[in-house]
Order: sequence, then structure tokens, then C-alpha cells
Amino acid sequence: MNNYVIWKTALKSILKNKKRSFLTMFGIIIGIASVITIVSIGNGFKRDMIDKMSMVNTNENVSNITFNYYDVSNALTESDVFKKSDLDLIKNLKGIRKVDFYKPKQKLTERQVELNLRGKKLTKKIERVEQTSEPLLVGRQIDPNDNETLNKVVVIDEILAQKLYDDPEKAVGKGFEVMNELFTVVGVIASSNGTLSMENQAALAYFPIKSYDHYFNKAESQSILNIETEVGENQEEILKEVLKQLNFNGSMRNVGEYETYNPKSDIEQMGSILDNLTLFISAVAGISLFIAGVGVMNMMYISVSERTKEIGIRRALGATEKDIRKQFLTEGLTLTLLGGLIGYLLGMILGLLASIFLPFSVRPDLFTIGLAVGISVLIGVVFSYMPASAASKKDLIDIMK
Repeated sequence: MNNYVIWKTALKSILKNKKRSFLTMFGIIIGIASVITIVSIGNGFKRDMIDKMSMVNTNENVSNITFNYYDVSNALTESDVFKKSDLDLIKNLKGIRKVDFYKPKQKLTERQVELNLRGKKLTKKIERVEQTSEPLLVGRQIDPNDNETLNKVVVIDEILAQKLYDDPEKAVGKGFEVMNELFTVVGVIASSNGTLSMENQAALAYFPIKSYDHYFNKAESQSILNIETEVGENQEEILKEVLKQLNFNGSMRNVGEYETYNPKSDIEQMGSILDNLTLFISAVAGISLFIAGVGVMNMMYISVSERTKEIGIRRALGATEKDIRKQFLTEGLTLTLLGGLIGYLLGMILGLLASIFLPFSVRPDLFTIGLAVGISVLIGVVFSYMPASAASKKDLIDIMK
């Protein structure tokens, strides 16, 4: 029997008992959908967390120096930790290529900020722009001149304007408070969301990039030093010398201790924790897949019992034990692959729907596709093998009796 005939026969057998086949697949669909939803949301959360933690420079030649106070009650403000004298102290040490204060990485446009909405502080999505071009309801757009002159202006979404000022027409010229800074509303754009709860899909407010950065972004943080070493130098030995110099002569040596900080280890540790958490939750959801597998085995045994005469006829016409085993294995595998495909699509739809209400995106990837296919194949082979073997070992003489 060639493979085409085997697959064709398998599909006919599955479609012959549609209700039974669907009920058997249902457990696989639910199990796969649960695992894919959990894994895709977990991966989205992991990407978001690592992205936020990666704000510290992770260049392999760049290390960070932080400061640990002996007494936390003596802690000063961040800007008081490192002084220019500390940079001067270590910048000429052997193997040091560059020393500067830590400069945080920022996303170019979108971000979440705290807005003061009628006395309530809520975190919403905003966007930093050179200029706006969205359909305007009232007022004017943000233009390049607003960036050059650092104008404290903002263009807001229609729904947000309705929420704040009752009428979008009345919003222009009103004050708009963001993180204790007052901006002036100069325009209102047509909403693409429909409700304020959909803020994860589009920005609710647009600010001139330079104005926003001027009033809210610190160009550098003096709580961390970036130490870039020359390529090929012994980084560990250089950092030991840096710490030695700072702990003996640093500006804060009397109230604490300087130490190295490796952001890569924190990122890797966080990634490992999230992976293990996702794996554990997926394993719990995977219990339903085991139960579904038992259902597949039960259906295959029933199918073997019902088709005893068919097996006898095939054997009489020259089919080998291998052919019979392959036939029933293919049927089980086809059943689980169909269930896995439907389950994957359902799982991704649930994940994408969940991302509407989550502060991070959920998207399909090769891992989840491979996971769905792999689980489906595993269930199909493991739980169909015994019924397939039982079918192949039926004695032709006993069947004819």
C-alpha cells in the first residue's frame, strides 16, 4: 500500500464517524489551545520584561559600577552617587576605553506614562512624534516648530478628550497634566479605538519628541557608571582595579561600597524564571492532553474492533502486518494533527484577544507552531501504537471464523 492510499483511507475512516471523531479531537483541541495560549502569553510577557530590563547597556565590553550604602537611611538622591571626580579618577586607568554616566535606552516613540485624569492617576499609552498627521477633529497638528521651540503642547485622542473635558470641542487650550508637568491641548484627533479601555492598541496622546524628552527624560543617571574596556583586555582585572581606586578614593567611599553590576545575569535569570513558570503552567494544562490521548486510544480500539472483517480482507489480498499497523497509526496521527491544527488556531486567537487587555503584544512564532505539531504527533503515535499493533497481529484464520 502506498502512502497516498493510506492517507486517503485514513481520512475516509475519520469522516465516516464525524461525531465520534470530533468528540475525540475535542480534548486535543482544548489541550493544545490551552498550552499555546499560555506559552504565547508567557513569551510575550518574557519579551516585555527582558526589553524593560535591557535598558542597561549589555555590550559585552561594557560593565556597570553601582554603589551600595552601608546604612540605607543615609541614602542620598540618585544624582549624588557618582561625581565627575569619580570619572576623572578612573578614566586614565590601563585598559579603560571610556567612562561615562549610564544613559538609559529609550524606545523611539511609544511608551506608557502616568496621566492625571480628573484627579485619578492612570497609566496610558502616549507617542512622541516629530509631527502629527492623523485625522483632526478640532485645533491644529503638532508641527516641527513645536519640537524646535520645545513647546509644551499635546494632541489628544477624541475619547480621551471626551473623558477629560466632556466635549472634544472644549479641549483645545485646556491644560493637560502629565507626571506633574502641565501641557496645553492644541488639537483633538478622531478616535480609532472606540473606548478608553483599548489604549494598548493606539496612543491616546501625542507629544513633540524634543519637548517630551526635555521635560521628562534625564539625559543620564548618575547612580550607575558605564565602564567600557579595550577589546582583548582582561575585563575582570580592570574592574578589580577600578573598584580598588573608587573604594579608596571615591567621593562616597565613607558611606558605602562600590561594586560591579552585570545586567546580563539579571536578564538571563529573569528569562529562566519566566520559562520555568510557563513550563509549569503548561504542564498543568497538558494533563488534559493526556486524557485526550486516552480518548484517542479508546476510539482506535473501537475502530479496530469494528473493522475486523476489513482487516481480514486486506490480509487476504496481501497486506502485511506492517501495512495494517501503518494504516491505523496514520488514522490516529491524522486525527491528532487535525485536532492540533484547530487547537493552535484557537490558542493564537485567544492569545491575540488577551493582548488587547495586556500591556504587551502576543504574536505567533515558530516555537508555538512546532510545539503544536510536536505534541499532536506525539499523542498520535503514542496512543495509536497499541491499537495499531493489536490490529496488525490479528490472525487471518481467526478473523475468517
